[in-house]
Amino acid sequence: MTTKKQKRCFTIMIVPHSEEATFSLRLPLYVVQIAVALLVLGVAGFSMLGYAYLETAAEAREAQALRQLNRAQQEEIDSLAVETEKMKEQIHDVDKLIEVVTEKLELETEIDELLDDQSTQNPSNPGSYGYINSNPHTFDQFGPLENERVYNNRLPSGGILERTAGNIELLKNVVPEHSDTLDTLGEYAKNISAEPALWPARGRISSGYGVRAIPYRSGTQFHRGVDIVGSHGSPIRATADGIVTFSGYRGAFGNLIIIDHPNEYETYYAHLSSFTVNAGDEVEQGQTIGYMGRTGRTTGTHLHYEVHYEGSTVNPERYLKKKE
Repeated sequence: MTTKKQKRCFTIMIVPHSEEATFSLRLPLYVVQIAVALLVLGVAGFSMLGYAYLETAAEAREAQALRQLNRAQQEEIDSLAVETEKMKEQIHDVDKLIEVVTEKLELETEIDELLDDQSTQNPSNPGSYGYINSNPHTFDQFGPLENERVYNNRLPSGGILERTAGNIELLKNVVPEHSDTLDTLGEYAKNISAEPALWPARGRISSGYGVRAIPYRSGTQFHRGVDIVGSHGSPIRATADGIVTFSGYRGAFGNLIIIDHPNEYETYYAHLSSFTVNAGDEVEQGQTIGYMGRTGRTTGTHLHYEVHYEGSTVNPERYLKKKE
């Protein structure tokens, strides 16, 4: 008689501490194997989910860090843009100042050529029509304004932010280095326009500053200006920038214009035939303010021209001398 082969199985017994009956659970081997396999698969699945979660969290942290870095870089770019605009404005102001000074010096050069021509034609006559460099400043003392445009495109770092920051730092260093020079240039330009360094009329000096014989009666008098003889109706020009404080008829002066200039200068233009400016007008050096005439007490057509400094008259010829 053949006996059947018994199936392999596991028996789980639960034995209570009380006197209750023992409970047993008999499981076939394949059921246990399936349960173990499911447990292993579950652990592996949870492990993979945990790993994926950790990876995702790390990527999220990295993305957050990149966003913060991008914000910081954008703020830095905005700040560099603002600094660049400031530097461009300063460079623009420098260019405008250089243009002003250049225009003044070119005008002086043109007038010097005219002075040379008139001196050649009439060597005995110091009178002419041009600018005078009564201010001893020259551009030699300023030093050159070097064109220090450096582009750091070959820096080892190679980053655009580093190159831009380097260029801006260079500009920050270059502009202040020349600030004293620019201030001096500005003062020089102002001094050129503020001092009465231009011949007010075309002609020759017929009577100088100081004691002279009275032309319309006997005796002597102190002549407070110079008389420049010229053609009737020829233009009279302001010898410096300033504000017209008087424009009208005044006794022996006849038609008179008085201009108040910076640096405590004041100039008088007398015996004019007519005016082109009124009291309160701002005038520039070289601007036509009237025309030569013979109004007031005069013996002929001429311009009586006075220069006042700190309230007292000074010899205008010191400002009418040809630039050395």
